[in-house]
Amino acid sequence: MTTATELSLADLTPTQIGKMRHALGLDYSRKPYRNYYYCSTPDDEWEDLVQKGFATKQEGMREGSVYYFVTYPALKLLYRKNVTEKYFNEL
Repeated sequence: MTTATELSLADLTPTQIGKMRHALGLDYSRKPYRNYYYCSTPDDEWEDLVQKGFATKQEGMREGSVYYFVTYPALKLLYRKNVTEKYFNEL
């Protein structure tokens, strides 16, 4: 697994970047206002993000469903603006 200091946007596909931006609400807002991405079944792109350390996951309420969450280091890399850990934890 990649450590937080080794994360690089070069390791991501455009689709993965888009999915992480959507999870953070950045496709509708200039500032992150949420941090989740729901899938009714596991998603290969997100599973790769989890493996690389850009995301974490949690089992959903429905059988087979998954919630994915962008990690704090990945948010800082993707958003490129100063985001406090306190703000991140409130998303």
